[in-house]
Amino acid sequence: MFKISFLFNSIAYMKIYSFYILFFWFLLTSCDSQNCHIEDTYVNFNIDLSLPEYSELIPLGNSIFIEGGHAGIIIYHLGKNDYRIYDRKCSYEPSLECSYIDSINSTIAFCNCCSSAFSLNQEGHPLNSPALCPLKKYSYSITEESLHIFN
Repeated sequence: MFKISFLFNSIAYMKIYSFYILFFWFLLTSCDSQNCHIEDTYVNFNIDLSLPEYSELIPLGNSIFIEGGHAGIIIYHLGKNDYRIYDRKCSYEPSLECSYIDSINSTIAFCNCCSSAFSLNQEGHPLNSPALCPLKKYSYSITEESLHIFN
C-alpha cells in the first residue's frame, strides 16, 4: 500500500514541477524575444585604422563613435587585435528617439534617455536597470591596418 501511494505522490509532484518548468521557460523565452530585439540593419564597411580620425583607437581601452547602424556605432579597443563593435541604440525601448548611447566613461557606456549603463568589455551587457538586454553587437575582421565591420 505504501509503494502505491508513494508512486501516486511522485507522479503528482512531477506534474506540478513540469508545469512550473514549462511556465518559466515560456516566460523567459517570450520576454527575451520581445525585449531584446533591435531590428537588423545592413552594416558592411571598412575603416582604415592608420587615418588620423581613428587615432584615438590606438591605446587599449579607448573607444570612438562612428556613423552606421541604427544610431551610430561604438568601436571599443579591448586588446591588441581585439575590438568590440556595438550599435549605439540602447536596448531598453529602442523605438524612442532619445534611446542611444551618448557617452562613454572608460569601459562603461551610458544612455541618458533611460539612465542605463553597459559594459563595453563584457559583451555590452547592462550594468543597471531599466535595460535588461545587451547592446547589439556587430562582427568584424582585421587586417594590418583595416577593420572590416559587418553583420
